[in-house]
Amino acid sequence: MKQDRSVIDQSLFSLSWPIFIDIFLHLATLFINTYMISHVSMSMVAATTVGNQFFDIFIPIFNFIGIGCSVVVAQYLGAGTRDLARKAIHLSISFNLVLGALCYIFISILGYQVLIWMNTPAAILDMSYDYFHILGICLMFEAVAIIMASCLRVYGHSKVAMYVSLIMNVITIIGNIIVLYGFFGIPEMGLVGVAWSTVIGRVVGVILLFCLLFYGLRIKAELSQFLNWNKNILKQIFKIGLPSAGENLAWSGQILVMTAFIGLMGETALAAQAIFFQISYFMMLFALSIGVGNEIMVGHLVGAKRFDDAYKRTFKSLKLGMIVTAIVVISFFLLRKPLVTSFTDDLDVINTILPIFILSIFLEPGRTQNIVMVNALRATGDAKFPLYAALVCMWGISIPVGYFLGIKMGMGLMGIWIGFACDEWIRGLVNAWRWKSRKWEAKRLDIEH
Repeated sequence: MKQDRSVIDQSLFSLSWPIFIDIFLHLATLFINTYMISHVSMSMVAATTVGNQFFDIFIPIFNFIGIGCSVVVAQYLGAGTRDLARKAIHLSISFNLVLGALCYIFISILGYQVLIWMNTPAAILDMSYDYFHILGICLMFEAVAIIMASCLRVYGHSKVAMYVSLIMNVITIIGNIIVLYGFFGIPEMGLVGVAWSTVIGRVVGVILLFCLLFYGLRIKAELSQFLNWNKNILKQIFKIGLPSAGENLAWSGQILVMTAFIGLMGETALAAQAIFFQISYFMMLFALSIGVGNEIMVGHLVGAKRFDDAYKRTFKSLKLGMIVTAIVVISFFLLRKPLVTSFTDDLDVINTILPIFILSIFLEPGRTQNIVMVNALRATGDAKFPLYAALVCMWGISIPVGYFLGIKMGMGLMGIWIGFACDEWIRGLVNAWRWKSRKWEAKRLDIEH
């Protein structure tokens, strides 16, 4: 009870700022790659688009085990059954390693064909595959890193995971500089070198996380435990993790389909999408951190049966999120030209991107509402409703609107992003209605009884 009360009494800011830094560092790697490559070649930027999109799609697959593992381990630690917690950690690491290996095998065997299916322009097809299949190696290390970082947070060492992410990004930046500009006698390796520097950063990160988890916390690592998959523990992890992964996979699938549409528009549109997509991540970063911070508070309040406080807390968080989002999106709009020209001097790419900043002023508040409401509903146990809303709005509204406006009406990238805006606003309003109806309260009571 003391731990619950201390979390409830904390300010939203004190909960959100470490989350902000953690998410920022996670997003930074691909952003750094895109930014540095953009100063060398727009064709290289376009060639990274599909690979980066698939990387973002595979992460939720690994995350669902990470989410389930962190909850199960926390429960075991709370019950004093540390041996079971250790088994859950070993199982989760080995399971995610297998998932990562399967994803890499998929990319190695079908990667080239996937790029063709995604309408990758012929001029950059070989370069795209070189980047794609090397980046796939990262997936095995990323899958394991997600589990170990989640476990460190459960044991109360969340800052350690942030420091490791920082080290990984520093290594990636240094590696990119070396391979892109040929320092220290190393030949310029272009996109292949950038992919390998990303792999090296991930390998170092996994080694550090492994040492911190198994040696720093004195959790004995045993090969037999990695190979012994306890069905009951795995079932508990799946039960918690799968619903949380569904919406993220639906969103990633939507992005993948939209990227295929953009591929039909040519290399310039792909390059513009690669740049603006990374920028948009940073525009919604504040909303993500506020949403997760609010989720933690709501979870504790609902657990304490303080439903009125949870209801009011979420609307206070939404108000704060809207204010912060307005400041952020207007700042990005005012700085749009120097920001985009820092990536590229290609006028076609610049002219494709700049109008989308105007649309973002409308889009981002809808996304903020959606993020805060979805996280709040999950915290109460009402996880299926946001998933159903996502499937209907993303696949029933966003994709058809994006295809109609972007391809059929010839609006290009702007049409695609109007489709995204329709999804965020309609889904945000639907999830807000669900929260306001307080049906989640009855849902929570059903779970308890």
